[in-house]
Amino acid sequence: MGWLFMSRGGMAPFATPKAYLDNQCTYPPDPDKGRATGLRVLKSTVRSGAYYAACQSYDLEAPHETFAIICLVKWNPGAKSGEEFGYKDSAPLRR
Repeated sequence: MGWLFMSRGGMAPFATPKAYLDNQCTYPPDPDKGRATGLRVLKSTVRSGAYYAACQSYDLEAPHETFAIICLVKWNPGAKSGEEFGYKDSAPLRR
């Protein structure tokens, strides 16, 4: 996967990479729209140019699997190009 860059306006209303990515990894189940499971962030941090999150899928009855999401992060407030935030997710690692 490639990098996705955006301006601060593209991140709105979120002020930090962590807040933006936490939001992207959080959504409820919505059976009426065909989404049986939701996703929630249990804990996350941004360190050394990477976003690390422990996430859990769940449905209306119970939690399901817990797994990690890791994204590389570039944060450059005031970048001349206007692209202040970028992230790149990694391919799934299954063992």
